[in-house]
Amino acid sequence: MYQTTQTGTNGGSLSLPTLLIVDDEPLMTEMLSAYLTRLGYHIETACNGQVALELIRRKSSSIRVVITDMVMPVMNGVQLALQLSLEAPEIPVLLATGRDAHETSLNLPFNVVEVVQKPYQSKVLAESIKAQIGKSALEI
Repeated sequence: MYQTTQTGTNGGSLSLPTLLIVDDEPLMTEMLSAYLTRLGYHIETACNGQVALELIRRKSSSIRVVITDMVMPVMNGVQLALQLSLEAPEIPVLLATGRDAHETSLNLPFNVVEVVQKPYQSKVLAESIKAQIGKSALEI
């Protein structure tokens, strides 16, 4: 089990949007965290859906977007999204998969706003996150 916090290089974490990365592959999490930190985001991480859910229960007001792997032990990404749709429906979920994204997108909870393909395409992922943060800012 791991949970880390990284802060972008443009100042203190209070003004930065916070993203939660949920993946059971530490290398994938580290690489994605480093990239998103360079883009100016504050990063929280969890190794599975259960750890993520516990973190969100403590910090739900600060987490703007969840990026979760689909296949993980304990609680997978779809199960996490389903639970979040009940407990924190305002948090958009990007579901990451190495499988066919179209096939995966069937019958997902409403809060899964996008299925993103792994390996990540950095620019595509960055735009998806930016779009979700923009939407949530409009709703505040």
